Amino acid sequence: MIAVAEPPLEFIPRGRQAAEDHPGPSEPPLPKCLSAEHLLLQRLQNVNISSATEEAQEFWCIREIYDDYEASYERAQRRQQLIEQTKKCGPKAAAATQLTSLPQQLLNPVQQRREEPMCDYIVNNEEELYVNKNTVIWTQGLNDDDDGVYKRMCFTCDTPVKFACFLNRRFVRGRLAQLRASVQPEDDNLTAICVVDQDALRVYCDDGDDFLANLDFPISKLWQTVHGLLLEKDSSNALVSHLSIPMPRLFSMSHPLHEACPVILKTSTNSTGYMTEPEYSVVFTAEDSDLVLLYDAKFFKHFVARLRKVTPEEVNYVSQQQQQDLLTHTQQGHRGTPGCTSSILSFSSTKNTGATPKRTETSFAMPTPQNFSKFGLSQSQSFSGVLGQSNRASLASPLSQLQNSISQQSLSIKDMRKMTHVKPAKPIEPEMCLEHIWTENTYGTQREFCEMATRAFIHTDLVGQTYLCYLLARSCRLQMVLLNGYDTSDLQLSTLASTLPAKDAVGLQRLHMIAVLDPGGNLILYTGTVLISKVHITPLLTAPTTTATTTASTATATPTPATAPGSAPHTPMQGTVQSHLKASSSSSSFVEVRRSSLLPTKAAADLNAFDEELELHMLSPIQPQPMSYTQKKAHNICKALRDPAGNRLTLVYATGRMLRIALPLLNDTRLITRCVAALRQVLNPSQFLHFIIRWYSARNPPGSRDYSIEQEWQLFRSTLLGLMGCMAASSSSSEQPDVDESYERCATPPFQMPEMFSGAAQDEPKKRRKYNDCEAYTDDDWEFLLMHTTFAPCGGDASHAYSVDVTAPLFRVLPAVFYGLHMLYEDLKLDSVFNSGLIYLGTFLHQLAIDMQLDSYIFHYHLDFPELTHKTTKMTMLSSEHGALMLYQELLRMPAPSIYAQLEHVLLGREEVVPYSYVECINERSRNLVQLVSLAMHGHTKLKHWWQLLELFGAVQSNYPRRPKRSITADIPRCHQLLELLLCMQLTRRDIERLPAAVHLIVAEALEKARLSPPMGCSQATYELILRPELAAHAQLPFLEATLGQPHCGRVYKEDSLSPRCAPSSGEWPMSEPDAEQLRHDGMDNMDTKLLRLRFPDDMRVEEVRRLLNSAEPVAIEVQQSPGTSDHEFIEEQEKQLFALCARTMTLPLGRGMFTLRTLLPRPSDNMPMPKLCLVGREPIKGTTIEMQQIEFPANMHMWPSFHNGVATGLKISPQALDIDSTWIVYNKPKTQANNALEHAGFLMALGLNGHLKSLSFMSIYKYLVKCDEMTSVGLLLGISAAHRGSMDTRTTKLLSVHLEALLPATAMELDIPQSTQVASLMGIGLLYQGSAKRHIAEVLLQEIGRPPGPEMENSVERESYAMTAGLALGLVTLGQGESPAGLRDLQLPDTLHYYMVGGVKRPIGGSQKEKYRLPSFQVREGDSVNIDVTAPGATLALGLMFFDSGNVAIAEWMKPPDSRYLLDMVRPDFLLLRTIARGLILWQDVQPDNEWFQAQFPQTLRVHLRLPTRDDEQPEDNDVDYEAITQAYCNILAGAAFCIGLKYAGTENPVAFTTLRAVIKEFLGFPGTPMGECAGRTTIESCLMVLLISISLVFAGSGNCEILRIIRYLRSRVGPQYPHITYGSHMAIHMSLGLLFLGAGRYTIAKTPESIAALVCAFFPKFPIHSNDNRYHLQALRHLYVLAVEPRLFLPRDIDTHQLCLCNISVLEVGANEMRRLPIAPCILPELSTLQQVIVEDENYWPVCFERSRNWHQLEKALELCAPIDIKKRTGRLSHLEDPDRLKSMLAQTLTTEQSICWQVDVNDLQQFASERLVKPFLSRFLQTKGTTLSFSELAKRHQLMLLFYNAVVKDRMHLLPVYLTLYDHVTRQMANNNDVWQVKLIDAYLGKSPSEHTLISVELIQMMQELFKVQLEGSTRELCVPLREFLCQKRLEPSYVACISAQDLQRVYCVINYYNLMPDLLNGVDMSNGPINYLRIMYEFQQLNLSPHTIFGLLKIFQSLRCAFNLE
Repeated sequence: MIAVAEPPLEFIPRGRQAAEDHPGPSEPPLPKCLSAEHLLLQRLQNVNISSATEEAQEFWCIREIYDDYEASYERAQRRQQLIEQTKKCGPKAAAATQLTSLPQQLLNPVQQRREEPMCDYIVNNEEELYVNKNTVIWTQGLNDDDDGVYKRMCFTCDTPVKFACFLNRRFVRGRLAQLRASVQPEDDNLTAICVVDQDALRVYCDDGDDFLANLDFPISKLWQTVHGLLLEKDSSNALVSHLSIPMPRLFSMSHPLHEACPVILKTSTNSTGYMTEPEYSVVFTAEDSDLVLLYDAKFFKHFVARLRKVTPEEVNYVSQQQQQDLLTHTQQGHRGTPGCTSSILSFSSTKNTGATPKRTETSFAMPTPQNFSKFGLSQSQSFSGVLGQSNRASLASPLSQLQNSISQQSLSIKDMRKMTHVKPAKPIEPEMCLEHIWTENTYGTQREFCEMATRAFIHTDLVGQTYLCYLLARSCRLQMVLLNGYDTSDLQLSTLASTLPAKDAVGLQRLHMIAVLDPGGNLILYTGTVLISKVHITPLLTAPTTTATTTASTATATPTPATAPGSAPHTPMQGTVQSHLKASSSSSSFVEVRRSSLLPTKAAADLNAFDEELELHMLSPIQPQPMSYTQKKAHNICKALRDPAGNRLTLVYATGRMLRIALPLLNDTRLITRCVAALRQVLNPSQFLHFIIRWYSARNPPGSRDYSIEQEWQLFRSTLLGLMGCMAASSSSSEQPDVDESYERCATPPFQMPEMFSGAAQDEPKKRRKYNDCEAYTDDDWEFLLMHTTFAPCGGDASHAYSVDVTAPLFRVLPAVFYGLHMLYEDLKLDSVFNSGLIYLGTFLHQLAIDMQLDSYIFHYHLDFPELTHKTTKMTMLSSEHGALMLYQELLRMPAPSIYAQLEHVLLGREEVVPYSYVECINERSRNLVQLVSLAMHGHTKLKHWWQLLELFGAVQSNYPRRPKRSITADIPRCHQLLELLLCMQLTRRDIERLPAAVHLIVAEALEKARLSPPMGCSQATYELILRPELAAHAQLPFLEATLGQPHCGRVYKEDSLSPRCAPSSGEWPMSEPDAEQLRHDGMDNMDTKLLRLRFPDDMRVEEVRRLLNSAEPVAIEVQQSPGTSDHEFIEEQEKQLFALCARTMTLPLGRGMFTLRTLLPRPSDNMPMPKLCLVGREPIKGTTIEMQQIEFPANMHMWPSFHNGVATGLKISPQALDIDSTWIVYNKPKTQANNALEHAGFLMALGLNGHLKSLSFMSIYKYLVKCDEMTSVGLLLGISAAHRGSMDTRTTKLLSVHLEALLPATAMELDIPQSTQVASLMGIGLLYQGSAKRHIAEVLLQEIGRPPGPEMENSVERESYAMTAGLALGLVTLGQGESPAGLRDLQLPDTLHYYMVGGVKRPIGGSQKEKYRLPSFQVREGDSVNIDVTAPGATLALGLMFFDSGNVAIAEWMKPPDSRYLLDMVRPDFLLLRTIARGLILWQDVQPDNEWFQAQFPQTLRVHLRLPTRDDEQPEDNDVDYEAITQAYCNILAGAAFCIGLKYAGTENPVAFTTLRAVIKEFLGFPGTPMGECAGRTTIESCLMVLLISISLVFAGSGNCEILRIIRYLRSRVGPQYPHITYGSHMAIHMSLGLLFLGAGRYTIAKTPESIAALVCAFFPKFPIHSNDNRYHLQALRHLYVLAVEPRLFLPRDIDTHQLCLCNISVLEVGANEMRRLPIAPCILPELSTLQQVIVEDENYWPVCFERSRNWHQLEKALELCAPIDIKKRTGRLSHLEDPDRLKSMLAQTLTTEQSICWQVDVNDLQQFASERLVKPFLSRFLQTKGTTLSFSELAKRHQLMLLFYNAVVKDRMHLLPVYLTLYDHVTRQMANNNDVWQVKLIDAYLGKSPSEHTLISVELIQMMQELFKVQLEGSTRELCVPLREFLCQKRLEPSYVACISAQDLQRVYCVINYYNLMPDLLNGVDMSNGPINYLRIMYEFQQLNLSPHTIFGLLKIFQSLRCAFNLE
């Protein structure tokens, strides 16, 4: 009998109190005056005829929130890691990293059971879900004081709650989200609850998520499974009312937002169909299992099905069945045959379909289905197999029954037609299938005794067998079906169920027990079918007040379910009942209920109390009247159990009172946990259960209290000794015959009344026997036990020795138990955590070794604990006869295995030694270390050489799944293999730190090699093992993403490319507005970033750019009033100056948009501030404001500039910004002024360019377009097209078609659409169908290039722009396709485009709109030829883009500039510019950046006529030369060639291109005032100069080049009336160039894809507008398409320790190159990734990091894509480039490191250099800085040695080795060295002597220094203690009498020497020195004969020397 762990408490659901305080659902307010009808209506509404009213008003469920030490620690670690990652890269990224960095088997874990089911886990809490009518209360916590309950949540529904349950995490969220949840501290238990009321299913999670699913049918039950929820439909509602059609009754739901789908049932005969039968009901499911227990009420059988995903075949099969059945039944119904024959027909057809129509009884002349089934049963048993019977209702389809039942009622054809006309709804596809796997065997049980189970659970017992248990309450039976292969795919259920008598039972999952309430009301614990113990429940002191009169005796009144045997009066009737039952028992299906294997047959008298209660109820399936309780009080009768959670459960008494009890755990200490796990490996199940039962009862007797570790250990060891028969009473005892009882009966004996204890206290032998019987104890027992079980130090007293009981259950396996525990003892040495526990286990094993006379083991334990030498007496009289009876003796024949000795053999490579035994779950760690060391020393070939697997046949462990096999790759470096092995072993750096120092050192050194050359593209765990946190951070890069809420989560904590220079004062971002004055509101306030500061540290270029692009402040007007000018004239002059400056100001937003591109992640709640476009001036001196009032200027001058301003603001928003959805966009819509609408139009376009308009709802688009605002339409259409670029999205196509007549049918209504909107739509079509070569689109666009003007007044303005855009769009659609698309061949695109380019006679118009053009234009008269001024630009560029990079020479010839003066006159000079560009695009590969190619573009023949200023004027002039045409052609062709160079080398910072282009720009700047300038004209030169400027900026996009910035600054200063040729367009080009240089704040550059090149051609079309409203040649909005060509390629290093951005050197290896190319110092822009092979951080201050194509390239790509920082790790003792730019400080550190001599005398101050390291400062201040204290010599020496160790660790970047150094130092300098210290030194000796290569990590000199210290000490001991050593060497063992005279310290030192020199007892007896001379050589020779190692011989000689000295002195 055992006691409960805590006193039982009265149980009241915690929610009940809360429910009383809760107001309940809100009532609808009643109207003031109630009319009678209303009253009646309300009352009728409240009538409820369903069964809901009878449902319980309150119910609750409880589950545990549990934890165990290791798991909770691991989780805390993982959580910390996740939080770190989240701060770095956002929750989803962190979660996804977790997903990939875990090996695959962890993601889809093979469900492994806990190895130690006895684990001392903590049941720390539980949560309760309480429902009262409409209110659900969810509480967590145990006790009600303030700190106990964590939280309480209340939910109220409108209708009463029918079900509530806890949900498992998988149901609520997907895999990623599960991991994301683990970032929050409650990660372990994201809990969710499910609440079902009358019409809906609600899910509430404790992190605030909630879901609502409406239910379409009433639910009778809700079941949880591993695949989600099962909903059982109310069987009363499962029929369509008037037709009685069975509908599916079971539905599955895999996520709260998914639909409930019908479940398919696959029966034992493989017929498949929906589960429709009303007689099937689900009995049990479990949230972590896929088994479902169902009950078939027709056959009275339970059956088990497995829930799995359906296969497509099953879905098809079920849907086909529906159609088939429809047909067959319709035919049958109308054939006019009687129902009977039709049913027989269908009956015979069942074999192939497995489905039969169900018949109503009227149509059935034959026996009814019930008789049928009986009839079937009698003939063949198989007929009754569940669901296998063929006369079942049709499983296949409800529809078939609908059809079939209709056919039975005589329906008219008309009705039928009506029915078939209804189009059937598409059925819901099933998701889950229930596959039948087992049917209960009820053979021999009468039908009326069969019943449906009331409760079921899955139970895994202590030996790993799993049972499905279900309780038949009426007949008081608990049926237990053994599940073989549970949790695997090949699950099998045993055919016969075991039965336990039980009135009620609950499974205690984590204790692996079942609590059974037997029919007598006692609480009994079982594991599997084995009884463990009865539970004694201490009475509650206060009985309920109602039972005031006590009529029964005191014995009865104590409310214990376990009453004394004679306490209740028996009626004579009982005997008769018993005999009657015994007679009938033979026919019952469960005859033998007691545990046959464990209970020997015994006289009933002994077991009287136990048996009477058991037998009475166990044999009858019907519960008899509980007569024995007649006089008991009702509150003593326990009637039910409920709410098991962890080790707690609730007892329900007959009065309704409830007690909550806690059962004790198996043990409390880790040591015993490990010992029990070890026993599990060596005992078979019945032996193991013997032990468990005995131990559990002994550990927790009634009245026991918490034990100390020592007490618990003593108890454990005496229990074990008793079971092994080693503690039987001595032979002198008088009560010999009774001894056996203690082993035979592990059952709990009758409970004895306390009176029996008093007399027995002095009776010693009886007392001990009672102890062994596990009977009831008192505290006196304890004192007695502690007095007697500790062994006397010298026990020569024979009366204390125990005799041996050979019948004890574990006697025969004693050697195996001993060996198992010895292996465990060795394994624990390898874990520093267990060091203190070794002495307990060692003492116990030592005593057993003495008893069994195992000399090698005794010596082994003496070495470890010399104090054990005092004990030499046997405790148990074991003799060789006993030995002969034992099994597994061979295990003990070998010398005692020692793990340290084995490791030494491995290090020294001794191959002939005995392999070390490895037993799974006992010494994993030993095997792991032997493997690791052998791999590190000898490579993977010898991995299995030094160990072997030992399995004991039939041990408990064989019930558990085997460990998966481990494998490592053979052909990789050894250090990488070691890494793989460590990962397979799931060892972390933390586990390695727990290893003994020597082993730690060996493993750490092997890992150091991997640290220097890490494997690439591995998981995060790998890099954490080798201490490369930066590489672990890179493993997360692929999952980076913008994070929710705060952009760049943890911005304060980590820096990235947008971190502001001055640290934000609060954690908010955007920076908590520093001061209003500091902000300029110029749209660039967030541009002062650390990144720009790092890239341009030495100058103010960023500040200058910001000044140049500032459009929000008035411009300064510096005009001096010359004498004689009137004020009026002066003001006019000022305003003219302002007007000129405005042309410049209005173009600034274009540049600003480029500069601030994608630099902001706005909050969803913020409004985007729009900087002002300020068009006023200010006089610098007086400060007066100047506005344009006197002069005339265009009214809508600011229209497009405002649009550009809006675009610039919108472009700031990064594509990674989240929550940019319809709501946010509309929220940012301006409410006032028309001007803001223009800006919002631009804002929309910008959002589209960054991809955000994809989320704009169709409704919002409609609202924008319906206003018909020209600018909004332009912005929106372009934005949407850019967002859907290349997708051919139909919705967008329709949207654009509305604005393009050519895409509308001829009959479409004519809409008045502004020209600019049509142009935008054309461009939109090009973007949308980019690269698709779609025929219809190409045809329309081709036609639009040549669209004639007209009809009437239409299409007569800005036709150039329209035709040009059509050309560009056509180029986009056919981009790079050339003539390859077959579908476009017949359009003859190249020819037609050539015709549009060079002109010709007009061709007839085709297409849908040809009728319209019959009418000529009233405004433009073109004549008969095509107007190439309109069509040529578009056609030229269309050809260029169409044949992009095709190298098509024929087409390129068309583009060649004319090479004769005559031909030159045929072409407009500016067309030459476009043709040169087109030629460059076609011959893309030929474009070179050098001057030679550049100049070759101008025809050589014309070069002679150039009016170059260097020419002498005397040359004879050729009169008919058109100099003007030639010079203009020259300028344009060069500009075109420059543009080609700009496009091809965009973003490459190519130095050759820079030289070429800069020279040309200088040349062009010098033209004005020269003959060239005069010939070409200022306008031509200006426009070509702008193209050159754009080109050079393209090459240096994102680089911030200072020289180009100077050119730009000069060019933009040309403002004012004196520069009439400097137009709005010039300024536009200048500021776009400036923006390009600093693209996206220096984070972006230009991509090199064909799409990007095309976008650049569209954006930088070399014809710039003349004034701000000029869209004649090119729509201004298209200038922003450059955004489609940008790509981030910024390599941004960040120091992982300080989280600061830093500088480092990087090199790249280009594809095809042999050597690395050093790039400018990072952060810098990388070359285009497709040209690179490797990118390497090559910097002596940082650990090298390499990104290599095909290995970890994707990490680099992702980091660049998000402009994310790439973490790098600084080497210890190095300074960064910022701290030490001229590398002087580092020199000092280097001299320190390289000089060998310095390191023996280090000054503390030198070490201060390294104080930036994390651990350095604290160590210095705590240990080494000893100013002001006087130190003794030994202290100084110690400090000096510590200094050396520390110095070595810091300077050589090995701080992680410092703990090992210090531990080793501790080992060698310990006052009292012990065996462990000696072994560390020996292992390191062996390692240094044998290690294969030079040592990368450790300083050999230092370690040798430490070893010397140790050896000196040892030699001292050898000298002093030579006499005891001689004694040892000359005798078998040291005599106790001799040992007693040596002090404990000396004894310890003796054994250290013995161990160090490997001395053996009795060594000298083999040496015969009797004859011959005795000299040195002779001794050496004799020792050689003994095969001693040189090391041992050296030790012996030392001892002889010392002895000689000692004797000489004497």
